[in-house]
Amino acid sequence: MKYYELKSSLRKSNITESVRSYLQLIELTEEGKILINGLNTEFKTIEEARNYIKEDYDTHQLADKITKDTYQEISENTVASIIKEYHDIKVTDTLIESYVELASSNIFSLDPVVQKIRSLNKLDRVVEGKLHYVLADSSTVAINEDTQDILNKLLGNQIEIIEYMRESKENFFHVLEQIEE
Repeated sequence: MKYYELKSSLRKSNITESVRSYLQLIELTEEGKILINGLNTEFKTIEEARNYIKEDYDTHQLADKITKDTYQEISENTVASIIKEYHDIKVTDTLIESYVELASSNIFSLDPVVQKIRSLNKLDRVVEGKLHYVLADSSTVAINEDTQDILNKLLGNQIEIIEYMRESKENFFHVLEQIEE
C-alpha cells in the first residue's frame, strides 16, 4: 500500500477535506459542515475557520507578549524588595527571575510575593477588582481580592490543596465550596 492510499483509507469516511492551521485540525464533511478538532462549528468555509483560528492565535500571542513585556519592565530592585518584605531568604538573580516568571504565568499562587508583583501590572487584571488565574486545564478563573485574602489565611501553607486547585476549574471551585460550608 502506498502512502496516499494509506492516508485516504485512514481518513474519516464523511470527511472530504482536511487542513491544519496553527496546530488545529479543520475538516469539511460531505454535508458541508466545518469541524475544528472534530467539533461542529457555524463556519461556512474552511477559510473562515482558518481566519478565526489565526485571529484567536494572534490575540493570545499578543496578550501574552504584552503581559510578559510588562513584567520585564518591573525593576529587579523592586522585585528583590518585595521578596525581602515577605521572606527571610537570600535574594538571587535566579530567584528574582523565578518570581517574575511565576507572576507572568498567571498560575494560581498564594505566595504574597507573586500577588504583590502581579498587583504592579495593571494589564494583569481582566476585570477591575478581580484577580485571574490560568489553571492547568487552560481554564481561567477570577476571584475578588477578599476571596484571595481568605484563601491566603486558610491555605497559606497547604501545598497539596493549592496544587489540587491549580489542576482544573472544577477542583478550584470544589475547594471554594468546601471553605464556604
